Amino acid sequence: MKLLQRTALYQALLAIPMVVLGTGIGYGLVRHTVTQEVEEQLENHAELLQKQLRAGGTIAAFSAPDVLVHITPGSVAEVQFSDTVIYNILEAEDIPWRVGRFRATMPDGSTATITIGRSQLETDELVFGIALSIAAVLVLFTLCTLVLFRWLSARLWRPFYANLLVMEYFRPDGPSPPLAGSNVDEFRGMTRALDDMMANMRRDFTAQKRFTEQAAHELRTPLAILRGRLDQLIQSPAMGEREADAIQGMYTAAERMGRTITDMLLLAKIGEGGTPAEDVDWKRSIREELELLKDLIMQQGLSVKITEEERCGIQLPPMQAQILMSNLLRNAVQHNVQDGSITITTKRDAITVSNSGDALPVDPATLFERFAKGDPSSASAGLGLSMVKEIAERNGLVAAYTFENGMHVLSVHKG
Repeated sequence: MKLLQRTALYQALLAIPMVVLGTGIGYGLVRHTVTQEVEEQLENHAELLQKQLRAGGTIAAFSAPDVLVHITPGSVAEVQFSDTVIYNILEAEDIPWRVGRFRATMPDGSTATITIGRSQLETDELVFGIALSIAAVLVLFTLCTLVLFRWLSARLWRPFYANLLVMEYFRPDGPSPPLAGSNVDEFRGMTRALDDMMANMRRDFTAQKRFTEQAAHELRTPLAILRGRLDQLIQSPAMGEREADAIQGMYTAAERMGRTITDMLLLAKIGEGGTPAEDVDWKRSIREELELLKDLIMQQGLSVKITEEERCGIQLPPMQAQILMSNLLRNAVQHNVQDGSITITTKRDAITVSNSGDALPVDPATLFERFAKGDPSSASAGLGLSMVKEIAERNGLVAAYTFENGMHVLSVHKG
């Protein structure tokens, strides 16, 4: 859930009980005020009747749709008010009444109780209408407040979201989009921190790339000399079997170093960019790479199956497409088992390469890191899958790995 949505949700959760509580309090206050007014009217009516009695007049019982007067012998110690309901024949329902009982002295000197009642049907309707009005006003006020706060929050947080978007697409080897400014101190501090961080990342990336290129180039010369000397030693007629085995091991190590240097240079070239992405004939690319790996495939007795469910529409620069497919297939061959299998599947938005093999002894999450190996005893440099991930990320793709039913599954698909 987004920040503004979560904030609005919290406000709504707080506003709902506030509206209910406000409506309840408003209803209670109005009800109390109306009840006091009715009681005051009953007291005034009782006082008029008492004056009439003191003047020697008489009072007859009286009943109307909204007023009743009733006199009973005996007296009450103090004024009493109570609520009751009286059945109304015309309305065919019980009507709420407020009743007051007052002490009175009759002309003959005896005491009596005057009961005066007033219908609360209209007052109840009035109180209910006022309560609804209060609730409507509170709801409208709350909605207006939420909408206004949402608009103000979106305006206030606009620099934050703009900078967040910049950071989502930021790459140390890419362009330098400007960060959004703000007159809010906290956002200005965040912008300065992000600027410094991006500058440091670009500086570190450039230094790393330069070091990789220079180190790879510097190692090529001594490696070429080493290979030449080893070739001379191997061709020596005085070479014994023991010495030949030792030199062969050295030669294998030199070849491994050469592949590592080549991979390092390829990584540096991938980071340079510059070549636009274009449509790739993936079916042809797969067959060309399999042809290069034909000897290794035959040595291990591997079966290869190509399934083209849909024409793959993934676009890449030509060199990166070749590197991607080469590393995916080379990985599937190198980390396979004797008489195993390889399945290559292409879909409209994905390329999947599956190969048989045992479960990895290492954390699969580290497979795409540089110099990481699924098999620690492997002679590879551990840069192949890191190049796959680098190419995928540079082109808005996702590189993923899973192990399903004894098959290692590597896929590159659109995010």
